[in-house]
Amino acid sequence: MSITSRPSRKASNSRSVRMASPSRKNRPIAYISIHNSARPGFETKPGFICLDELNWQGLAVDSHVSQGWSSKMRFLAGCLMAVLFLVGSILPVTAQDAGGHTGELIRNYHADILVQQSGTLDVTETITVMAEGDRIRRGIFRDIPLKTFTYGGLWEKNGFKLLAVERDGQPETYRTEWNGRFLRIYLGRESVLLRPGVHTYTIRYETTRQLRYFDDYDEVYWNVTGNFWAFPILRASATVYLPDGAVARQAKAYTGAYGTEGADYTGGATGGAEVRFEATRPLDVEEGLTVAVGFTKGVVALQEQTAGSIFSANIGYVILFVAGILLPLYYLFAWFRVGRDPPGPPVIPLFHPPEDMEPAAVSYAHFNGFKSSGTKDFSFIAALLSLGVKKRLVIDDPDYGSVRFRRGKATVQGGLPHGERALYDKLLGSRESIELNKANGKTLLSARSAFQSAIRSRHSGKFYRLNMGWFILGLVVFIPLLILGLATQSPPDAASTYLVPALITAIFGSIAFYIGLGMWTDGIGGNFRHSVAGLLMAIGCLVLAAGLSVMIFADGIFWYRVLGVLLMFNVAFAALMVRLLGAPTKKGVDVLNGIEGFKLYLTTAETNRLNMRDAPELSEELFERYLPYAAGLGVEEPWTDAWAAQMRRMSPAQASAYRPGWYRGRSSWSTEGLGRATAASVAAVSSAMASAMPAPKSSSGSSGGGGGFSGGGGGGGGGGGW
Repeated sequence: MSITSRPSRKASNSRSVRMASPSRKNRPIAYISIHNSARPGFETKPGFICLDELNWQGLAVDSHVSQGWSSKMRFLAGCLMAVLFLVGSILPVTAQDAGGHTGELIRNYHADILVQQSGTLDVTETITVMAEGDRIRRGIFRDIPLKTFTYGGLWEKNGFKLLAVERDGQPETYRTEWNGRFLRIYLGRESVLLRPGVHTYTIRYETTRQLRYFDDYDEVYWNVTGNFWAFPILRASATVYLPDGAVARQAKAYTGAYGTEGADYTGGATGGAEVRFEATRPLDVEEGLTVAVGFTKGVVALQEQTAGSIFSANIGYVILFVAGILLPLYYLFAWFRVGRDPPGPPVIPLFHPPEDMEPAAVSYAHFNGFKSSGTKDFSFIAALLSLGVKKRLVIDDPDYGSVRFRRGKATVQGGLPHGERALYDKLLGSRESIELNKANGKTLLSARSAFQSAIRSRHSGKFYRLNMGWFILGLVVFIPLLILGLATQSPPDAASTYLVPALITAIFGSIAFYIGLGMWTDGIGGNFRHSVAGLLMAIGCLVLAAGLSVMIFADGIFWYRVLGVLLMFNVAFAALMVRLLGAPTKKGVDVLNGIEGFKLYLTTAETNRLNMRDAPELSEELFERYLPYAAGLGVEEPWTDAWAAQMRRMSPAQASAYRPGWYRGRSSWSTEGLGRATAASVAAVSSAMASAMPAPKSSSGSSGGGGGFSGGGGGGGGGGGW
């Protein structure tokens, strides 16, 4: 203690003592610096003490002194200084270790590891902490990992029995809960706050199946502190006690963050049955001490994993594997039950469409939906052409990019099929005409929606069933099993590294593959660029899936490799089954067979058509009546070519007189250009409709065992305050 007289000034953030004097002018002030020698590593800040009033920790003393200080008052002041010194030595003001760490920390962490001849480890951890009521409010918690990873790619579950928990030499209340692969032990009581200061916790437990067995020696490889503590550790040490008859043949320790091979330690002497290690520096947050001791072979009993323990430790793998096998088996069963096409008669040419089916409905049934290719909407074009042939509307295309629908001159207004009636009413209604431009885009979109709703309401599920209930049932079983497996299996970071990326890639890759495959098949015989783009997309998805599979197998844990590829296969297989599970109904078999026969007639070459028995003579009326059906089936060009061939057998006057009543435009309808004219008129309407529509809204080894590292081996985990 040192006392120095200084001029009067107020000391902020200091503890001050004042003793009242008769005269406040020129009052003496003592400067005191108290060093806490009773607590190594801690000290108090120097402060100013004004000797005319004492007010510290609720203590107040008043005294009258003369300016010259009598001997009695000097004695009293000396006693007061001594009291202050003693109080300062008891109450630390600022906790600061020699290494500069302040606040809550672990002052000492020691583990006694007793290796029993049965192979069981008896571990006693002694943890001394500095609590300040910040994070350590009720006590500490300790995370102990009870699942270890094997080189075969499986997890093993270790036995565990908690024997004793103490705080400051007295039994302590505790509770346990599982946190992933860790058993978390909470030391303390929820309703009781811990007194700030230094506290020592003792945790004693037994654990099995922790030793490693090599050809020439057995080994205890133990993560003493764990690498996941929330506080720095000023001092870390461990002592390994070997059973009778065992001698340490090799010993090594590792310090630092997880995965590092730091060697900041002393000890590790071999040749005896007791091996001690101590870190030579404080361990920062998430740094730890790991020890490895190889000892005489055959002294301890061999503890092996049982089938039950392996099964329970890898239950997540089991669930994922079962889910990955069950899903394709279920879909194969579902396809066998409902996805196979019923047998039907052979397809023969038919000279008429199915009865009571408008052209748009024939297209809808044939393609099992509203097929489109590029800008062409097959069923919509079929309905427009049918209205044109019936003289309900006329397609005006005088100039490029200026297509207009206007009311036709039909005298009979009744008898329109359901879909065509909905389209006609919405498209024209009370109007005389409507131009295909952006201004009328909402009207055109509304007309198409009404038309599709009408067709769908009459024919959906009548000829073809998607069997989506069977498909969804498979997902209802598979997805919960997938989530359960990912949530159950530890560690979660492995799932995020291999399984989740594989799953996400498979989902989006399958969607892209499905779209690409559809673009390819839709573009065949039509839009070449559309078809090539779809084929390239589908091939790219296959290459991506193959590449990801190779990456997972090349750099991954065996079971993660298998499960990752299995998940990708399942998602791709499910995407394929969306199409394969659909099948015609019994009525649909006959209707679809008839449509195929009618399509065969429309596409038959002229030379073969002449040889068809009972084939009707091709006339202008028959050509125009069947043209909407041909457009809806995507075969308008061969049907038009057949009519052009028939026109060439007419007289020049008859041939040149042909002008379709449903179209007025720039196309030439000569016998040589008839096919091109029909295709051009269909393309013009399709392109104009697409342009006018509004845009859619976006919606380890150790000492001699192959190398080790800090954080390897059994034990480990970490902890914190609560």
